[in-house]
Amino acid sequence: MASYPKSGNTWCRVFITELRRLAGLNSAEATAAAQQEEQELRLNGDLATGSIVSSRHWLDDQLGIDSSDLSWAELDKVRGRAGHQQALYSECLRYHKVHDAFVSPDSGVRPVVPVEGCRGAVVVMRHPADVAVSLSHYFSWPLERCVAFLLDEQAGLFRSTKRGAQQVRQFMGTWANHVHSWLDQEQIPILMLRYEDLLAEPQLQFSRLARFLELPEEPELITEAVRNTSFQTLQAKEEKEGGFSERPDGCERFFRSGRSGEGKEELTAEQLVQLEEAFASILTRCRYQISGT
Repeated sequence: MASYPKSGNTWCRVFITELRRLAGLNSAEATAAAQQEEQELRLNGDLATGSIVSSRHWLDDQLGIDSSDLSWAELDKVRGRAGHQQALYSECLRYHKVHDAFVSPDSGVRPVVPVEGCRGAVVVMRHPADVAVSLSHYFSWPLERCVAFLLDEQAGLFRSTKRGAQQVRQFMGTWANHVHSWLDQEQIPILMLRYEDLLAEPQLQFSRLARFLELPEEPELITEAVRNTSFQTLQAKEEKEGGFSERPDGCERFFRSGRSGEGKEELTAEQLVQLEEAFASILTRCRYQISGT
């Protein structure tokens, strides 16, 4: 499950968890007590999708190393080997979250993510102007910083040289670099989903997601899973459960808006032009309208 941050990755993972719950897949090996607890989606329960691939604990376990002994450059060269010693995807299908670009300047041509045994990647994308607004609320950054981040060729998450964090550095580069790195690689199949299409055609788009991930795709299951993971429902659950575990300090709500078009409402005309001029080619390729065209 690959995406630039704040593009709909978590929404898709919650949908996968709910679809699996409705189909009885989450509780296939659960205890009777655990099955009783699964009568409805628990937002702060473990999302049934596997670890984020930048998890330090997961990487250390998969690679058999202490990743804090390595620099980011050294680590990027070996991260793609996770799962080589034990088949990462063999026991059952897992759906790992990824914010990294497919390759980094330090990994060279080698992917940062494990591809051996991987059946494919879902690439979730969102208009960069809307991403900027969402990043602003998530990180408590001013919009100008978010726009600059999207345009930064060295942009990444957890870039500090202090290596004790729970996640390792995730290189992304510019928004366009990130998208190109996934769409243009030829090592694993991809399914591209646009956030805007998930909002406009949830039944169709989430059915495509289920089919690609080899999950049950009966229309009635998709309909119920879509209903149970609508933004209104997730907002209510976040409030009822006292927050969401993936919400950072300072962020009022994780499931904040669930709308498209906020970038055009909140960014300045100059900021919109900056993004559209820098990313015109990939925006057009991915069916986004360029202002004035």
